[in-house]
Amino acid sequence: MQSGISASAELHDAFTRFTSDTESLFALPITITQESLTPLDAVPFSSSSATFSSSLSALDSLLTPTAPLYLLLRRAPSSPSLVAVTYIPSRAPVRQKTLFASTRATLVRELGGEKFDETVFLTEREEVLDPAQWDERAGPPAPAGGGGAGGAGDVGLLSTEERELQAVKRAEEEERHGTRGRDLMGEGGSGGVIGSRDGTGAGRSGVVMKITDDAREALGALVNGAEGLTVQLGIEVASETTTLIARHDGVSVAQVVGLIPTDRPSYTFYSVSGGAVFIYVCPGVSRVKERMVYASSRRGLLHTAEGEGVKVLKRLEAGDPDELDGRLEEEVRGLSVGAGDGDDGDVATSAPGSGTATPRGGGFARPKRPGRR
Repeated sequence: MQSGISASAELHDAFTRFTSDTESLFALPITITQESLTPLDAVPFSSSSATFSSSLSALDSLLTPTAPLYLLLRRAPSSPSLVAVTYIPSRAPVRQKTLFASTRATLVRELGGEKFDETVFLTEREEVLDPAQWDERAGPPAPAGGGGAGGAGDVGLLSTEERELQAVKRAEEEERHGTRGRDLMGEGGSGGVIGSRDGTGAGRSGVVMKITDDAREALGALVNGAEGLTVQLGIEVASETTTLIARHDGVSVAQVVGLIPTDRPSYTFYSVSGGAVFIYVCPGVSRVKERMVYASSRRGLLHTAEGEGVKVLKRLEAGDPDELDGRLEEEVRGLSVGAGDGDDGDVATSAPGSGTATPRGGGFARPKRPGRR
């Protein structure tokens, strides 16, 4: 996502001073003010004999549990080796989370990706301040000259958050292309069941989570439910269980988007004539592990819903609920137009020209993101 924010002249000047003074300056904090990346006062090493680990405590007063911040850190006095840290605490306001996350790449690119040996995404103060956690995150050094076109993205040090983000991307790709049969959560696994519970179609159903009785009952209600019945499900990540978020009766299609959570991923089933529309929304502010679990479990949930008798006519996917404004109504109208065409009921096509028909056998219709400047 493009944030439209750029580095200020003050930041460029401060960064030039920071990179020139390798002897005394340890950190350059950066924030976002008035749509620009702006510097805060540089933090010096405590002494000429200070180390990276011993200097981390100097950042304590800069870090709060609610305010995101960028930190450019020097690995040692006289060293040109820099680390770009994006600190976005989980308790920060949603807009600030989104703003800092979407501007992260801009910061590194505008200051020069080749100047950074490492980029790290952290969400807790302790992850920044604790030397032991830096030691745990450290991986093998990146090959010399290996930055290439990837800039700061080709690094040897990945935080847990970044490793999980890679797993999210793998899970989403596997969901789209039907590649399954391995642990999508990485080492340790999710504990979910790969494939269908009856052992047939293991290559189709993805990760099948446990499901609570009320969530299963709500799915069953969709089978003969009146139009407008809306069932919203989520996943309790700690217990790896699908749960019922909410159930609403008599919801108009125009009201559905307003009911979808904006701060966490969710699955929504909306009852229409002849079946239901399935909507998977994963907001950009979602935790990476949430994204990973939801991405790898949606086919499994559809398999479970099918087992309860739910006929899914359309599958939609969006990054944020507002991407569905107008689009959901268009899709539901398309289903009404396509009803009674004599098809076998596998899926219904959308309205002519919508370009979002769900192909038989799988993929999700991803709504186009509204244009952003």
